[in-house]
Amino acid sequence: MLSAFAARKAAKEAAAIQNATPESHLPISPPPSIIKPVQSPTHTTSKPALLKRRPSASISTPRPTKRKKEKTKSRLEKKTPRYFEGGDAFKAGDDVIEVDSSSDSDSEHDMMQLEDLQQNNIHVPNEPAQLITRQNKRAWYPSRPLPDSSDDEEEVVASEPQLPEDFYDHNQTDNSARVDSEPSILSTFQPVTDRNIFHLSEDEMHTLGLELTAPGAALILAPGETITLLGIYGITIVRGSISLLGVNLSPSKTTHRVFAPRSAPVPVIRCEPPGPSTSVSSLLPSHILTLLDKKPGSAVIILQYLDTGVEGLGRVCRVFDGVFQPSQPRSRWRDLSSPTPSLGIPGVHMVIRSLKEVQPFILPETWRTALDGACTTSDNPLDPPIYLIKGAKKSGKSTFVRTLLNRLLGRYQRVAFLECDLGQSEFTPGGMVALHIIELPVFGPPFTHQSLPYRAHYVGSTAPRSNPSHYLAAVQALIETYKLDIQFAASPSSSNDTRLADSIPLIVNTMGWTKGLGADLNGKIEESLGASDLFDIVGVEEKGWPSVPPPTYSQSQTQSARQYELEGIPAELVGTHYNAIDQRNLAILSYFHSVFPSAKHSHLSQLTTQSWNTSLPLCACYPYEIDWSQAFDQVVLSGAGYEDVAPSEIGRVLNGAIVGLVGCDENTVPETCEPSKIPYTQGSSPPNPATSTCHGLALIRGVAPNTPLMHILTPTPPSLLQNSRLLVKGELELPVWGMLDFRVSDDGEAGVAGVERARVPFLQWGKGEGLGSERRRVRRNLMRKGQM
Repeated sequence: MLSAFAARKAAKEAAAIQNATPESHLPISPPPSIIKPVQSPTHTTSKPALLKRRPSASISTPRPTKRKKEKTKSRLEKKTPRYFEGGDAFKAGDDVIEVDSSSDSDSEHDMMQLEDLQQNNIHVPNEPAQLITRQNKRAWYPSRPLPDSSDDEEEVVASEPQLPEDFYDHNQTDNSARVDSEPSILSTFQPVTDRNIFHLSEDEMHTLGLELTAPGAALILAPGETITLLGIYGITIVRGSISLLGVNLSPSKTTHRVFAPRSAPVPVIRCEPPGPSTSVSSLLPSHILTLLDKKPGSAVIILQYLDTGVEGLGRVCRVFDGVFQPSQPRSRWRDLSSPTPSLGIPGVHMVIRSLKEVQPFILPETWRTALDGACTTSDNPLDPPIYLIKGAKKSGKSTFVRTLLNRLLGRYQRVAFLECDLGQSEFTPGGMVALHIIELPVFGPPFTHQSLPYRAHYVGSTAPRSNPSHYLAAVQALIETYKLDIQFAASPSSSNDTRLADSIPLIVNTMGWTKGLGADLNGKIEESLGASDLFDIVGVEEKGWPSVPPPTYSQSQTQSARQYELEGIPAELVGTHYNAIDQRNLAILSYFHSVFPSAKHSHLSQLTTQSWNTSLPLCACYPYEIDWSQAFDQVVLSGAGYEDVAPSEIGRVLNGAIVGLVGCDENTVPETCEPSKIPYTQGSSPPNPATSTCHGLALIRGVAPNTPLMHILTPTPPSLLQNSRLLVKGELELPVWGMLDFRVSDDGEAGVAGVERARVPFLQWGKGEGLGSERRRVRRNLMRKGQM
């Protein structure tokens, strides 16, 4: 705050300068700490403005006492003039500094600024202008103290234009809100019945020979036309070509399953120039074929309703409730006068514009160039390529991996996928390194295509920090399995399929831990892999670390491997409203509510969930009752601190735990285990990855204290359970959402399995008490001395 002595001294110096040069009429420049008020644009002449500061402590004037509510209310009812309407009301005061803020240059600048605003058709109010700052500070008012002379922030005086009333959000009351950029148009397709959209009956769907018999609709897209859908649907291309999530799809009888929730970038369907593939549009009804003759280059797609039950996961995990539907609150850019057109398909909603909670999938140009170069390179069929993708977390690595997988499936009948990311796995819950064999493109986030892998190893944690040697051994064992059993495996295929079937390429997804120990582990994997294509995605650095400018696309030939350096996707386009913990919890709950097929149609196929059963919570599902003395040979605890668990406490540790169902080729029965106790040896090492595999996960819902019985929940088919003779317990735990009962009783109170909330063991409702009840705060922005 500017002291009274300094203010008076500045006023005397200004007066002295004015008296010294009376003939020059130079404008007086106020001190930097004094704010220059702005006069109304309607006035052509300027008057000296008065600024009032708070009385200093040296004045012996007593401060007014606190007014009562009645006096304050009566005074507010009187219409007292504002400080700028009273003219020179403060001129008679003893503690007022009078500064001449007008000059010819300032008046000319204000008039030019007013003319510019009027030329741009921006209405300028007749009220006095407000004072705004470059840092979006609050406007100046009389009771606010003057800034101190040590402040370096420069304040700017400007006239605030009057914007339309509906420019801001209807629910927003802050007048200092900033104007966001206009949202992009996601759907240029305007449905008109019997012109570009036709509802098909079940008989017409059966005539087309589609896999699904549910009623659907045929859409005709003009060249370059786009449509964005939110929800769950099946899409079949019968004519032309479209692009979906960076992949071009040609006409075929395959119905692709698309899952488009708000928690991930929404796919945009675009009509592309037709390719060389044959069309199946001759099976369409005659009235549709007549319109197609008048629209050359158009594409015809058939949308169908998918009844999978995946929407029920929102009841289980309340964070994702209604994620496949448009948000309920009114959005700033939603046009309320013209509602969104309906396609007549249940569970499918058309998105016209991008919203804050709905972001489209955008393929960067550097990614497009790298994908085109990697997927169209003429590789030797006898030497299938190996693709390694690495990058920091929140850089869009998983999005790039799915796009590369879908691109390769357009050339190969099968693609192998090695998952090395324990925290954000693509086809399994977290805590597993797995080798998958994919036959169909995946259009959706990870929780929509949970699968049983071809071969996997359960680590039991979201990071290999506690046991890096076991993690590295598991990854290397899967690499050997691919090179020996899968790389050149051939299986019978359809004669109409022209894709390569004699070789299977490999995609390796590394973890996002790219510093310290994580960087060393990724380097070991890269050395033992021998990749032919290496993609390095550089994203936004973590807080506290030096930032790196976004790289440009570059390709070079180094050590017989093509290297691609790509830029990362901004965080607001990767699925922003849900963090990594929410996505991991949803993947675990999706796995335990999945319904997998009972058998494979070939030894290279893997089982992927087709539907979800969310009618009952996990606490109310019927479990397997297993005699652990006959079913299991050994129980292993893996993770930090588990070597201290005594054998007498193993029953409590397994109660409510997530375990891996592991099958071993060698005898794993411990010699020192007693027959009447759970086969557990303290401090035992995890199973050897070279002679074991993990068939799936299971939830031990209860362990009987005096009998050799336990209740287990698992979606793994019974054909694989007979080979699972070993249980591995890691650090991965069931989310709290899986312990709750989302059903509501008749009296409206929600409990757990018919038990009242207050009487449910191991669960506490409301805020905790005592030391450690608050959420722990972890600082991750500390740097070492060498990083400064």
